[in-house]
Amino acid sequence: MSDPLPPFPPGPAPGAMPGATRAAVVLLWIGVGFGVCGGLASLFGAATLGALEDDGQVILPESFMPLLVVSIVQITVWTVLRGVFAVKIARRSATARKGAVILEAVGLALSLVSWVVTPDIEVVGAPTQTNEGAAMVGAVLGAAVAAVVIGTLMSEASRRWCDR
Repeated sequence: MSDPLPPFPPGPAPGAMPGATRAAVVLLWIGVGFGVCGGLASLFGAATLGALEDDGQVILPESFMPLLVVSIVQITVWTVLRGVFAVKIARRSATARKGAVILEAVGLALSLVSWVVTPDIEVVGAPTQTNEGAAMVGAVLGAAVAAVVIGTLMSEASRRWCDR
């Protein structure tokens, strides 16, 4: 009786994820964390602002609450998609890499639009510079992170990694 044929040697092991791609995946996960925190803070803020407005301590423009609801929905969608894209990019998905680039580019555009269309809130007795400064720092950091994610995922190393 003849010996059975030896098994085929395994295919080449996949290489390690490139550093640029790993950085993008880590930043996407950080975005998920900030999205969860920001979404919860927005929900809490909406409830608090509604109560303060009822007490006359805050004067909200009529368009503010609908914009806040849209913002909360957008935060939720972005948070979920960032998590999905982070997992799929780690699994080498070319579609997820492209989706993450598009998501971050749209996020950058929406950030710019929000600076223009978000109405001012008059909080009786509170300095407006504090709110504006914090919002500006957060927006600039968010834009910088989005730009880094876009740049790293557009790199040739990331394109080669995401080959499925």
